[in-house]
Amino acid sequence: MGSPSRARGTSSQLIEKYKRYVSGSQAFKYFPMIVGKALNARIWDTDGREYIDFLSSAATYNVGHSNREVLEAVKTQLDKFIHYCLYLYHEPVVELAELLAGITPGSFEKKVAFGLSGGDANDAALKAALVYTRRRVIVSFDYSYHGTTALDIAVSGSFSPELRGLMPFRDVYFAEYPDTYRCIGGVEDPEECGELYLSRFEELLKKIGGSNVAAIILEPVQGDGGVLIPPANFIKGVRNMASEHGIVLIDDEVQTGMGRTGRLFAIEHYSVEPDLMVLGKALGGGMPVSAVVGRSDIMDSAPPQSFFATSAAHAASVAAAIAVVKYVTRNNLHERAREMGEYALKRLNELKEKYEVVGDVRGLGLMIGVDIVVDKKSKRPDRAKALKIIWRAWEKGLVMMTYGKYGNVLRIAPPLTIPREDLDKGIDIIEESVKDVLEGKVPDEVVDKMTAWK
Repeated sequence: MGSPSRARGTSSQLIEKYKRYVSGSQAFKYFPMIVGKALNARIWDTDGREYIDFLSSAATYNVGHSNREVLEAVKTQLDKFIHYCLYLYHEPVVELAELLAGITPGSFEKKVAFGLSGGDANDAALKAALVYTRRRVIVSFDYSYHGTTALDIAVSGSFSPELRGLMPFRDVYFAEYPDTYRCIGGVEDPEECGELYLSRFEELLKKIGGSNVAAIILEPVQGDGGVLIPPANFIKGVRNMASEHGIVLIDDEVQTGMGRTGRLFAIEHYSVEPDLMVLGKALGGGMPVSAVVGRSDIMDSAPPQSFFATSAAHAASVAAAIAVVKYVTRNNLHERAREMGEYALKRLNELKEKYEVVGDVRGLGLMIGVDIVVDKKSKRPDRAKALKIIWRAWEKGLVMMTYGKYGNVLRIAPPLTIPREDLDKGIDIIEESVKDVLEGKVPDEVVDKMTAWK
């Protein structure tokens, strides 16, 4: 890690070509950086500069970049055959389905459907609920994110109402997701806060009519909302209401699954069994694969082809996922995430004590958010300072990003295999960057510069 990198020469040319030929609607770009190599918790750009990775490609590389066991599993499968669509059987998909049915919560018979991304898996779970219940209404939450199919956008509260309104599915209602830092009514006690949000959820369900609702889709920790961790009484209450009205409870673990939060699956923190669980991102260790795991009667309710895609359950990706599941469970990566997360939270809370702009630090395992504010008393979000902090951190050799419903939360989600020294160095860089921003060393133009890299 050396002096700040700048896009230049061939890097600059490639970025210009990207802007020319790749749709800007695909993803926001934070930095003018081209990835050239990645290993465990480090990445290198094409100019040879080294970075600590606190983003993990959006919480994908729980087992680290270029995990050797994952690579070997893919290579072994490729020597046999690349893939054959599910018109025929193949062994890897059976093995992975059995593994997932065994490790996911739920004291009922389970079946699995496979896809390529968390988004298409959420789409499949929603379709399964609609077909199974023969109902039309879906309940989701404000600031939620479930993917980018038309149905996913319709149920994702993080998209604008205007965009959601253009989607063909309109029977969606949005409930308030618990925010214990900025709880409605200024309530500070987490349990009381949970009860308050639960009562509002119950009111919404009464207004809709519980017997009209096919599915409730929720994230057990809301990622794009800014690492919002709901009180256990809220999640348990939602589960009870779903059961009372025959509603399918869909647990979106795309971001939280495979050990990220200190448990294999975040829903386990609440001792709740969902009807359907959705997995993606970290499941493939970098290869495209997703899964819906759930009650057999729900999963079998839709006719054949309902969840079909030619490359779904891609043999090479499934082989990677098998390696990931075995690696996570054999090495107790969820336990490591819990221990490293507790250590990171301790260090980050020390920053909270020292700096007025660090309003809140929250997380489970290695899914952590640092809420940047104007001041602690008002809790007013400061997105501009948050953007400046991550820019300065990038200049110093740390990759992370901002998210949250106000765009002011530093997103910390390194590989669960990150060495302690890399975690320490990354947090050191965060503190240095906060200092530099407070001392006026990061110009205001940085905010505009970052948005210019779309």
